[in-house]
Amino acid sequence: MISPFVAILPSAGSGTRFNSDKPKQYCSIGDKMIIEFSLELLAEVDECQAVCIPVSKNDLYHNEIQDHPKFHFIEGGASRAESVKKGFDFLDSENLTYNNILIHDPVRPCVTKTELRRMLGDFCDSEFQALILAVPVSDTLKLSKNNCIKSTISRENVWRALTPQLFTKEALKNAYNLNSQDLRNLTDEASLFDDLDEEVMIMQGSSENIKITFQEDLTLAKNILFNQKRI
Repeated sequence: MISPFVAILPSAGSGTRFNSDKPKQYCSIGDKMIIEFSLELLAEVDECQAVCIPVSKNDLYHNEIQDHPKFHFIEGGASRAESVKKGFDFLDSENLTYNNILIHDPVRPCVTKTELRRMLGDFCDSEFQALILAVPVSDTLKLSKNNCIKSTISRENVWRALTPQLFTKEALKNAYNLNSQDLRNLTDEASLFDDLDEEVMIMQGSSENIKITFQEDLTLAKNILFNQKRI
């Protein structure tokens, strides 16, 4: 059984590596903005109580997104992690009933409803307080210095973290309270648990759940979404 949850999609970033005149989450695949694939997916899940979307102060692109009672746009922070924390605080202040918080990159449009519901169901059936989607690393890993290889890193037990990531409200609140890291250096919320006693469950995700970082990723995402019959 899936418990009520809320979601945060941090969308205040500019995506400088994407080399576009607009933030990549607002670029289009077919007739939809990239972020809309995730928003529509979450809107269709009955157990999702609200979706908080932190955006940059001067963001006007989000006004093009169709209104939905679940969607709440707020001003984000200077970094991804600071935006997530602002989203967490906003949702915590609202009159909402939920047990869990899902955090998802808005530039991962290819996650499916089946994968999302499997993740939510398995998490609610487990005793874990935190869970991430991840895929095992299959490439050979090299450690370098000054653009020269220094050593080969064993890929045994090494995973590439994806989103969504899922936490109980209390576990994430506790992690924020106990963590001394500068949020600006945090690349995902599971990292908040690195020095805590709380174990983070790994669920193997799909390699199709790509993050759009560069222009060439658009073509791959478009092909995946086409095969999923979503465009």
